[in-house]
Amino acid sequence: MSAGMNDNKTSVNRDLMLLAPKFREAVSAALIECHAKSLDAFVFEGYRSPQLQAIYHARGRSIIPPTKPVTNARSNLFSWHGYCLAVDVISQKQFWEASPKWFEDVAECFKNAGCKWGGDWKMKDLPHFQWGLCKPSPSDIARQIVNTQGIEAVWKVVGAA
Repeated sequence: MSAGMNDNKTSVNRDLMLLAPKFREAVSAALIECHAKSLDAFVFEGYRSPQLQAIYHARGRSIIPPTKPVTNARSNLFSWHGYCLAVDVISQKQFWEASPKWFEDVAECFKNAGCKWGGDWKMKDLPHFQWGLCKPSPSDIARQIVNTQGIEAVWKVVGAA
């Protein structure tokens, strides 16, 4: 199966095999460290389809509740999830309701593995982790590369192939 393929385009995708190879290794290493520290972390979502990104973008805008937008990325090519270079990680027991301290502890493991954390951003995204060599959001150049050369070409540019 090639990166981004999914039978149900509006389902959450947890298939780590779709992630860029070096990013997948980093995620796996981070999860091993999390489990060694008794952190019940799991990848809730990796690759995000255009259809699911559109649904997320509508939340808090044309779909209420919630009353605030959940993402500013209007398409999956404005999020590293669309490039298989980001994951959302949550608690197996507390899901999205884990404490900020829990997310900080998980973030330490992911940072040790070479990832960046959305909790370090001005608009915090505690469950979000992405490949460490990626900018906070994909650029016009990244979108051009994926559209003309494919997702693997983006992985090469950001050192995740």
